[in-house]
Amino acid sequence: MRKALCFGAGNIGRGFIAQVCQESNIKLTFVDVNETLLALIKEKNEYNIHLLDESQTSILIKNVDAIHSQDIEKLTVAIQDVDFIFTAVGPNVLKHVGATLAKIYGNSPQLSHSVIACENMVGGSSKLREHVLSHDITLPKNVQFLDAAVDRIVPMSQVEGSLDVKVEPSFEWIVETDKPLGLKDVIEVNDLEPYIKRKLLMVNGAHAFTAYLGLIYGYEMIDEAISDPMIEKAVRGLIGEHRVFLHHTFKLDEKDLLKTEDKVVKRFKNKLLQDDCVRVGRTPIRKLAKHERLSMGIDTLLSLNKEPYFAYQACAAATLYDHDEEGNRLKQMNENELTQLLLELNFKQNSIKEIMNNRNSLLSQSVTK
Repeated sequence: MRKALCFGAGNIGRGFIAQVCQESNIKLTFVDVNETLLALIKEKNEYNIHLLDESQTSILIKNVDAIHSQDIEKLTVAIQDVDFIFTAVGPNVLKHVGATLAKIYGNSPQLSHSVIACENMVGGSSKLREHVLSHDITLPKNVQFLDAAVDRIVPMSQVEGSLDVKVEPSFEWIVETDKPLGLKDVIEVNDLEPYIKRKLLMVNGAHAFTAYLGLIYGYEMIDEAISDPMIEKAVRGLIGEHRVFLHHTFKLDEKDLLKTEDKVVKRFKNKLLQDDCVRVGRTPIRKLAKHERLSMGIDTLLSLNKEPYFAYQACAAATLYDHDEEGNRLKQMNENELTQLLLELNFKQNSIKEIMNNRNSLLSQSVTK
């Protein structure tokens, strides 16, 4: 049986990566810092994934194990014969995973496996590789970092004392590779960029915009927000702008992109997901970055003489999110400080002006329900 380590024993690791590993006959060991979670995994060794659709199907995940991420001795032993290392920790934690791997790789030139970061970011595995190499070590020549695009909504559903996780039934996992990986239902491509940009813009961008508008107009849940006709129209408007960008840049088929739009909106309307706007909207500054989900297509649309109205509105809505550390930072900024931040994020002056105008308009419409 093949083996894998998964850094991150949270909902994505347990509710997504573990299912693919089990269906691919891969023994999975989670790596995490949460001692309560680790103890539960070691005690139970199994849990259920509950699919949030009309069938209410459950999938029993069996024979899983766990190691503390700071236990370098045990990790060094475990990593010797793994075929894969996955991550599902969040982009901001990848540097810590990189530091851990560097400690092991520096003394283990014989290692051979694939590293796949399953994060909501462009080039997650490449970024992880950079973090590893920043510790002045030589990578084992048979360790390869494969970029991937992953898509499955896994809402926060942790019940104390339980490892069970609730997920939407469908998922997409695409990996850029030139050799077969043997991962069930994982799509292998030679060029990942069109797919990861499609997912980042049409799913993650639309998801974030739904959350930000939802919070502005007093909704708690994504399905409630997207059921508001005004919000659905705006979200579809943003997806439409992203369709223009994706077709122009990557020549993706317009009919397929339209089908993707309808599928995305339908997913957001799934009441069983109970996906809350605060969770989806986290780290708004990161999501405003130049090559991120809200702003990526702005310059391209302008070059095509098309006004990115909804992208401006989405960026403006992100600046009003105030439910985490980045949000609190935004909340404390005055207009000049916010303008300076947008400049630092590589927005052009004309775009900043439009974003600020939209921000003021949204502020005047903000309600509490």
